[in-house]
Amino acid sequence: MAQVKLTEKQRVVYDFIKSYAQGNGNAPYIREIQEGCGIVSYKSAVDKLLALEKKGYIKRALNKHRSIKVV
Repeated sequence: MAQVKLTEKQRVVYDFIKSYAQGNGNAPYIREIQEGCGIVSYKSAVDKLLALEKKGYIKRALNKHRSIKVV
């Protein structure tokens, strides 16, 4: 199944997550994503993660820190 295309901002977040995970050996916290991608609000960062998850680019375990997995 082909993945849905990402918006520019979603692509920035996705690339940040991949880069962070490769460099640090684990996934970033949401606050780290927010700061690393220049996202103003925490909710906006969460919304971008939800969109990435819905589109099949990442998987997350709810209520677990650093639980983002790139698919």
